[in-house]
Amino acid sequence: MKKTMIFVVVLLIGVTSFAQNRNLKIGAFGALPIGDTKEVSKTGFGLDATYLFEVSNKFDVGFATGLSFFKGEKVTLREQGFVATYKYKDAKYIPITGVVRFNVIKKLYLGADIGYAVGIGKGIKGGFHYKPRIGYRVTDLIGINTSFTGLKVKNGTWNTINFGIELNL
Repeated sequence: MKKTMIFVVVLLIGVTSFAQNRNLKIGAFGALPIGDTKEVSKTGFGLDATYLFEVSNKFDVGFATGLSFFKGEKVTLREQGFVATYKYKDAKYIPITGVVRFNVIKKLYLGADIGYAVGIGKGIKGGFHYKPRIGYRVTDLIGINTSFTGLKVKNGTWNTINFGIELNL
């Protein structure tokens, strides 16, 4: 975990050095697992960094990365008189994605992050990552957003609904 956090901090500092015209966005979010995912984790959170290039007044494209963490759930299984307790592993992912954002109006955007999420830790697999989102710019410095994350892994899809805040640097 310590090495992962150091990697993310170094990456964020490196990306910050390229920031111009408030195109760098640093964010934090809380995640609520849904569907089958809520059986293995009840909560998650993450940090992300996005760098955007303005293509036109309506479109921005760029790239994003960050770190997502999900607390493994403890479950008790009962079958035919036997009881077993199992603790799922905590899951950590580093998404590496391309980003597109469509500015509906000055303060409102629709967007998507699409790429690959690297699984961190023994037995945590990576996979195809997608994250459609809608965001609102509260001020020139602060924005809020909500998103859905899908992560296609070996045994299914990891799904969450996210609520976040981002800072324009």
